[in-house]
Amino acid sequence: MAALISCTVAPALADDAPAPQQEPQAAAATTFNAGLLGKPEILTPEGDVGGTVFLFSDKDGWTPADEAVAVNLQKAGAIVVGVDTPKFFAGLEVDKADECVYLVADIEDLSHQIQRSLGTEIYHSPVIAGIGAAGTLGLAIAAQTPDATIGRTVAVDPGKVLPLKKPLCTDAPKTASAGGTVYGLAKGDLTNPVDVLYTAAAPADGKAHVADLQAQGFKIKDKAADGDAHAALESRLLHVLAPKSAGDDPLADLQLIELPATTKYNTMAIVYSGDGGWRDIDKSVAEALQKDGVPVVGVDSLRYFWSQKTPDQTAADLARIIEAYGERWNVEHFIVIGYSFGADVLPSAYNRLPAEVKDRIALLSLLGLSETVDYEISVGEFLGTSSSEGETLPELKQIKPGVIQCVYGEDEDDSACPKLEGTGAELVKTTGGHHFDGDYDALAAKILDGLKRRTAGQGNPQAAK
Repeated sequence: MAALISCTVAPALADDAPAPQQEPQAAAATTFNAGLLGKPEILTPEGDVGGTVFLFSDKDGWTPADEAVAVNLQKAGAIVVGVDTPKFFAGLEVDKADECVYLVADIEDLSHQIQRSLGTEIYHSPVIAGIGAAGTLGLAIAAQTPDATIGRTVAVDPGKVLPLKKPLCTDAPKTASAGGTVYGLAKGDLTNPVDVLYTAAAPADGKAHVADLQAQGFKIKDKAADGDAHAALESRLLHVLAPKSAGDDPLADLQLIELPATTKYNTMAIVYSGDGGWRDIDKSVAEALQKDGVPVVGVDSLRYFWSQKTPDQTAADLARIIEAYGERWNVEHFIVIGYSFGADVLPSAYNRLPAEVKDRIALLSLLGLSETVDYEISVGEFLGTSSSEGETLPELKQIKPGVIQCVYGEDEDDSACPKLEGTGAELVKTTGGHHFDGDYDALAAKILDGLKRRTAGQGNPQAAK
């Protein structure tokens, strides 16, 4: 691989990567743990970060053409992680520790490390991109990707068979084939957008495979591309990285997730996710509420709290959401829900809301609440080594207990909910631990029941308390 590019931010290396030649004034390189990715090349932009791209090479390894694409993306404001695919595959094959490989975890973890080291204002979900074998890899990774993990997949001229003997960990259909494995996609909607581009050199089997996936209902966008594969890839990635206009949306900076519904209860929900982002519990509970006639707006805590927020700022943004969506969706009452990290930040935010905004909140539902709170996502959150910035119980004591619903699993050791016993707050104990045994429909039903009891026959939900 070519030497790393010197830039304002010190050039960065994955663990054990050979040190590049540096200009005399360059600072010492930052070291990252790249896990299964081995020794990728990491390029960082001189100015503000506009995105993150994991650029995998084709079967012939990292070439000058790959390097040129990486440098142009870097100049456009992207963090670029360049991976030599044959070397990457070779490393996976010799690893005997696991029967299958889960690549998404190391991609996401390295993305967190790099962006935290650069102090990016917002978190940019990584884009996975590549040509040929790397395009095939991108589609296969999409088969094991959970929600809110990968921002987009861009594959140019992908093949049908992933040339890797070691299987990927996925529930998606997979079929052994000569030279590797053919991967389908997991049931349900795609967890991130997938773009496929075909040049004149695109293999017929790859085009047929993508067409088959589309016939199964997967919304993969494909189109023909002029020129060679590297030009097509660079053009598409530059388009993806280009700043998007916020238009007239005053809440565009919050990057909210909308789950609209025809409301049955003159009420909508605002859901703050856990530190992993909009996935699993928070997403599932939100979807269940939506099906029951409660429109939902989601706050992805990984993105929102990626940079430091104060309780006052969190409260101000919550008030903005309530005021804007109360008018936009024509609802009077609100359920404010938080899970884990998202639950911990809500008591202090609630206490700082204007009185007239508080009066519109029928229910403050705290799922998996702990006794401490942070106002910024750190790499330590994912390693279990983060330090707290405050306490939740003193804030909860300032809230009318009738507003509070605190949900915890019977196997949780560090839940703050039992400490609210006897205060008048509603305590809901479920089976399981911090993930409530995965019964998210039942969890949503308990939240909805709490709403109904608080709003029954009341024009102002606060009057029921």
